[in-house]
Amino acid sequence: MNPLEQIKDNVIKNRYPFLDLDYLKNEYKNAKKTLSFEFDSYIIVGIGGSSQGSKAFAGALNKKNIHYFDHLSSREINRVMDSINIKKTGFIFISKSGTTSEVLTLFDHLSGLLKDKLSIEKNFLVITEENTAPLYTLAIHMGIHVIKHDNKIGGRFSIFSNTGLIPISFFYNNIDSIFLGLKSSIDNFINETPTKNEVSPFLAASKKFKLIQEGKNINIMLFYGDELFELGNWLKQLFAESLGKNGFGFLPIVSKMTQDQHSLLQLYLDGPKDKFFEIYSVTYNENNDFIDITLANHKDAMIQTLESENLPIVKHTNYSVESIDLIGYQLGYLFANSMLEVLILAEMGCVDAFSQDAVERQKNFLK
Repeated sequence: MNPLEQIKDNVIKNRYPFLDLDYLKNEYKNAKKTLSFEFDSYIIVGIGGSSQGSKAFAGALNKKNIHYFDHLSSREINRVMDSINIKKTGFIFISKSGTTSEVLTLFDHLSGLLKDKLSIEKNFLVITEENTAPLYTLAIHMGIHVIKHDNKIGGRFSIFSNTGLIPISFFYNNIDSIFLGLKSSIDNFINETPTKNEVSPFLAASKKFKLIQEGKNINIMLFYGDELFELGNWLKQLFAESLGKNGFGFLPIVSKMTQDQHSLLQLYLDGPKDKFFEIYSVTYNENNDFIDITLANHKDAMIQTLESENLPIVKHTNYSVESIDLIGYQLGYLFANSMLEVLILAEMGCVDAFSQDAVERQKNFLK
């Protein structure tokens, strides 16, 4: 069975819980109906796939009341804490295993800092597996509401699970549009009927596999529109962590345009020919805005330049961040298509898309 047929068969037989629409919808609705957690602002504590999916969504919607502690910068944490009304802020801690050191460190720090300033059991929410790990044990002991992190769904594939959708639901009220994007992606994939001008997951995977075989192992993702930058970071983890095994894979580079034109473009165009490109851009409603027009002109000029230099462009997609319902659909579609593409590439490259054994080597040295 060829890679396309193998992945298609797996999807049809619901072997990927992170793409199983009915299962995901049911899990989300059951979790949401038990939850009372409404605040003016939110701080989401999670690392990598535990938080990056919802962070990409918050970035696309330009949400200023959603903050992410996906780092260990004490000064940035203090700055955010000084800028918010603590009692009107919900704190969400996410760790699949419940043992992520950064999350546990921040849980300990914030619970100690806030225990006399707010109600921990009211203002804290935990998303983790139900196990004997520290995060789950602490949450139960402190009376904090726990939402189950599905143990069958890994972090970088968790955007359609409660891990991604529960945080998103606090700042976006049309989750159905995200599910609709997932459904369209799966339907088009199974029926092999991509929408007009779309590069299907199989075609994108085939192009990239051929480029990898030709020695091009750096993927430059050019982002025109700052709202999409965190989407790039989600894609970076998905492709790097899923495919970078046994000498296979490619290095995803998230490049913010037009800034990087003034630092990296010389290398992109005239350096080693080991790169291929993808372009992600925002379509703004106000077409008469001179700044937006200039950004679009730069993007068009870049496409023409890459083509004139015979540098490979795998795909180019536009996103309507100012249309609330449409962006939910578009991102749901992109998230699903990207995961399908990764599954196909992993099949082509004979690697396990779900393992990350090399990451554990670093953890062995943590004290």
